Amino acid sequence: MINKLDIPLETLTREKVLEENKRVHKLEDQFYLERHPEQTNFYQSRLVKKTVDQVCSLLDSPSEDILELGCGTGYLYLEFLRRGYKITGVDLSAEMISVLESKINKDDRKRSRLVVNDVETFADIDDKKYSAIIVSALLHHLYDFESVIKMYCDRLMPGGVFLIFFEPLKQNINSVIRYRIHQTLAGIDETIYRQKMIRQKISILEGEYHHADYQRQFGGIDPYRLKDLFGEKGLKTLQIDKYCARRFGLSSFLATRFLKTQNTFNLLAKK
Repeated sequence: MINKLDIPLETLTREKVLEENKRVHKLEDQFYLERHPEQTNFYQSRLVKKTVDQVCSLLDSPSEDILELGCGTGYLYLEFLRRGYKITGVDLSAEMISVLESKINKDDRKRSRLVVNDVETFADIDDKKYSAIIVSALLHHLYDFESVIKMYCDRLMPGGVFLIFFEPLKQNINSVIRYRIHQTLAGIDETIYRQKMIRQKISILEGEYHHADYQRQFGGIDPYRLKDLFGEKGLKTLQIDKYCARRFGLSSFLATRFLKTQNTFNLLAKK
């Protein structure tokens, strides 16, 4: 299998994938969420609130410590912080961490800890255990996501919650008609998005993520493999949500509700 930059996948090592992620995420700035509206459109925003509510309902109190891996510019991180939780955010992009830091209210700073690092190195230097671990749009960037999951399951306190959020789902659309409608809708969605970015004079970073989105080159991630991994580490999977993430909320709603062409998933587990 050859990626879009014509470099054989077998030549990509853990170190090369990490290096490529550092390079690409260094390009991200205050326009990250504008470049990725699929994470904040009205459909996704409702899903974010629902998911945060579910996690909070499984925790004893807002005094619980939460760890978010891949916190980015903070659309999940800030939700937990606003609700009174103590939270540590880890991201390899200093630029994105800086954007997140600028969004935190002065009164909330004492409950916030932000760390610039990759998740594997952070695990080696941080021996703390957490009541909840959030992995946000991160696994598909990793060379070996299974070892990272196993590593952080050991950092979860008994009764703790593990959330996998916004990961690419291995698709299996077995209807030619639904697939064609799905592709047409996706094309319209992408065209409108590109026109909007041009009007706002925001670069799209097109083509930059091919190596960094390593697991996408294998079709995405199987949530049921994650369920098995959690089971091996003594966690029970409570819920797997599948949905279609598109640039705009209406496209996401139509594809999820009527076409059933899900391309993204969340998974919630408890120890």
